[in-house]
Amino acid sequence: MFTMIKDEVKQEWLLSPNDRCDRCNAEALVKVTGISGDLLFCGHHYNKIMAIPDGYNSMMSFIISIIDEREKLEV
Repeated sequence: MFTMIKDEVKQEWLLSPNDRCDRCNAEALVKVTGISGDLLFCGHHYNKIMAIPDGYNSMMSFIISIIDEREKLEV
């Protein structure tokens, strides 16, 4: 008989529950650092803005770096 041992890697999240979406005050899962500051988004509002061509283009011209922790919802 074999015993399977699952290797678990603890995910270290950079955003905390104290980080809130700039649009609706839900927990922020995405932090966009841009040319004029930071924007925080819940998964819903980030998906919504990125699905609109004008929103996507505006975001792409703004972004310097992004922290995307939407996979927290899958855990």
